[in-house]
Amino acid sequence: MRAFLIALLLLGYASTAHAGEMENAALSLINSARAKAGCAALAVSPKLQSAAAGHAKAMARQNFFSHTGKNGSTAKSRINASGYGWSAIAENIAAGQSSAKEVVSTWLASAGHKKNMLNCTYTQTGLAVIYQADDAPLKGYQYPFKYYWVQVFGRP
Repeated sequence: MRAFLIALLLLGYASTAHAGEMENAALSLINSARAKAGCAALAVSPKLQSAAAGHAKAMARQNFFSHTGKNGSTAKSRINASGYGWSAIAENIAAGQSSAKEVVSTWLASAGHKKNMLNCTYTQTGLAVIYQADDAPLKGYQYPFKYYWVQVFGRP
């Protein structure tokens, strides 16, 4: 696993629009939960993937955790900037979870995040995790998060 994360960093993963091993594992778990709720599986959209990866990379590199970027960006503005034409969108973020199972469990335990994940309106997604090895603890936290997750949901 560590070698995989190092490879992601060396290859500059966050600049690509392709999901990696951890993202695919999380999406599989999410789609399984959606199936149990009677929703269709989410398909990966390269444009949503780009929006998710950009925000995850920004949180990791700029050392913050928020739906609002340090530049004032929002999920809506990031998705619009990706060129994705949408009728419905949402965003989940998480930090500190080192596995797909852990992040999906965290999101399912949160009413708002779970509502986004199990909303059958959404048909497409972008999902990204960025690992920041030299991450510093955010103000008010004792330990660094190191892992920053973003999932965006959309319906064209």
